[in-house]
Amino acid sequence: MKRKPVTGIIIITVMILFTGYFLEYYQQPLNKSVLRLHVVANSDNTEDQLLKLAVKDDIVNLMKKEFQKTSDVNMAKSQAIKLIPIIEKTAREEIRSQGYDYPVKVSVGEYAFPTKSYGNFVLPQGDYQAVKVIIGEGEGRNWWCVLFPPLCLVSSSDQGLCLDNPQEARVTLKCLELLPKGARLKLQGEE
Repeated sequence: MKRKPVTGIIIITVMILFTGYFLEYYQQPLNKSVLRLHVVANSDNTEDQLLKLAVKDDIVNLMKKEFQKTSDVNMAKSQAIKLIPIIEKTAREEIRSQGYDYPVKVSVGEYAFPTKSYGNFVLPQGDYQAVKVIIGEGEGRNWWCVLFPPLCLVSSSDQGLCLDNPQEARVTLKCLELLPKGARLKLQGEE
């Protein structure tokens, strides 16, 4: 009979630990809940900007396949680190196929980002985990999106995800469930 209070204490302890885990894991700030992609062009000339978009498309296609079974941001970051050589190779192949000989550097780390609006979806300014791809001198305009949860994987435009144009992005309820705490959708007409 004395074992019942011990069982109750164990159950309560497990519930407290589970609640703590849930709050820690699911209530992370936005900048700790996403993995971004940041592609920087060699320069701002038209050819380099087009090359940046072609490299971005190849990397997004690669990551789409690689992240299919990824369930959390830490797994996504670990996977991205392991894929650095493949991401570099993919970018280099696209650069060469376009007739350029720029070097490419890929890194995964924490980088400062300004506030970025993807149509109605707003990511606030802050330091985010990101896969950063620098083409050549890395002096040109850049392109950002969210690799995990996979928001840029549904968009192929220069803008990243845009919820204004249904032909441009398909957002499912599952994608909306994956939006981290702190993300907000901008209403039409809102600045």
